[in-house]
Amino acid sequence: MQLPYHIVQTDDLAYKFITQSGVVYAAYFIDISEAFGADHVYTFSFDAVGKPVNDGRVRYTIVKILSDFFQVNQNSLIVVCETCDKKENARFRLFEKWYCQTGEHDIEKIDVFVDHADYNFRSSLLLFKEHPRYQEIKGIYDEWVKSEMEK
Repeated sequence: MQLPYHIVQTDDLAYKFITQSGVVYAAYFIDISEAFGADHVYTFSFDAVGKPVNDGRVRYTIVKILSDFFQVNQNSLIVVCETCDKKENARFRLFEKWYCQTGEHDIEKIDVFVDHADYNFRSSLLLFKEHPRYQEIKGIYDEWVKSEMEK
């Protein structure tokens, strides 16, 4: 197994790391608890500054950031694949591949696909199976998805 890159925490919910090829990645969580209507609900995203190359250590580093995030609290995480460049399906497949390769069985991944005329909405909810508010958070997520379908 490859080791993750050195991760630097730049803020409470923000991290960065630099690959061997010099690409700088920023990874960050945004607390959406208030808007979502439940505590400890976040979104996650990461961006590359520079031209990314195929580098397996990036996956290990992103997975490490996510694993550490879930170890701190029984958080809930919503991932929405960016649609601005029409690569949301590729992003979703990559995220699915990374999730499957982690073998993490304590966290359930609930996927949603909504196809609009102008774009495809791809989202996942990551939630501890033993979360004390599992059903409530899943229900709120389902309602949020329904509101996205109406847009």
